[in-house]
Amino acid sequence: MKRLSRRPEQIETLNFHAAVDVPAPGEQRRVSDPARVEATVAQFEAGLRDSLKSSSRLRGWVSDQLFGLVAADLGGCMLVKQEDAGILFYEDEVKLPDWRLTLVSGANILVEVKAEGGNCPRVSKLRLVEVARLKSYAELNDCPLYIAVHWVAMSMWTLVPVDDYVRVGDHFEIDLETAFKRNHMCSLLNDRMLGLKPPLEFRLTMQEVADEDGATEAESVPEEDGTTKLSLVTTGVRMFAGGEEMVDESETALVWFLIQHARWPCEEKMQDVGDGVWEMVFTMTPDESHGAQDFDIIGGLSELYTRMFYSGTTSLEDETTKLSIDVEPGTLPRLVPTNLQSDRLPLWHLRINPAAPAAVEAAEDG
Repeated sequence: MKRLSRRPEQIETLNFHAAVDVPAPGEQRRVSDPARVEATVAQFEAGLRDSLKSSSRLRGWVSDQLFGLVAADLGGCMLVKQEDAGILFYEDEVKLPDWRLTLVSGANILVEVKAEGGNCPRVSKLRLVEVARLKSYAELNDCPLYIAVHWVAMSMWTLVPVDDYVRVGDHFEIDLETAFKRNHMCSLLNDRMLGLKPPLEFRLTMQEVADEDGATEAESVPEEDGTTKLSLVTTGVRMFAGGEEMVDESETALVWFLIQHARWPCEEKMQDVGDGVWEMVFTMTPDESHGAQDFDIIGGLSELYTRMFYSGTTSLEDETTKLSIDVEPGTLPRLVPTNLQSDRLPLWHLRINPAAPAAVEAAEDG
């Protein structure tokens, strides 16, 4: 899948100028008149500053854009189109959903994206009027309507039909558990969970550097606080999975990707392996291992992509530094191939289908 090249500095600026530059009746100045252009620029700057100051608006916008990137990369779509853009003329009240997806089956679906922030999100809510207008638009387009929820704290996604939301008082809602039971990310978009044998290890090998007298820093006199300084030079990098060293390029690329973005906690230690050689070892293991089945779940593809996105757009202080990443569709298929044949790195691809609504209701009643 390819990204359509746009020229926002040309066409989109004209669209914005046309939308906000409303001249008085009888206005005869050209649209390029400096005063009119300056007024448009001032409105653009004011609106941009206002949006950047609103954390909820910024979070919602980023999640919206991120869903499009995820959908384009998972391989379940032939076309991913932003729906809530451009001019719309209508009779009855409607709300434009965020995305239109053409699946590999040829079917089209409409998707509204919601971001649920906070440290422990448990429920996704929709306003009554919002649901009514979204459904009206979907009916006019004869397309099923889905709600994609970005559970921000977990970097995870669910995709459920809008009718899976239930009315509670003056709004519709769905709880976290039901959303994951009814999740269509796999069945529609080709998302899947990955399993492999822990641990993952990244080992950085370093050699002590001798001083002018031929002694290494480790043999020098300790500092006043009792510590000894080491002068080291990196001599190699190795990666392991399940105790096996990765030697093939596709294996090392995948393990490095997982080490950077997987959900397993990471521990690090520095160890002396002798003869002036040291290793910095980063080890990732699940909180609870299921050794009897020979693998543990390390994360879903959409989850891994989301973590990769935030690592490229967020600072260590959790501040947004970029609004997107410059990555072409096809990153996940290249890094996590379904046809990887490796005795050193057996990989499980788990496709989790949604439970039927009746089964979810029965489980909740029980």
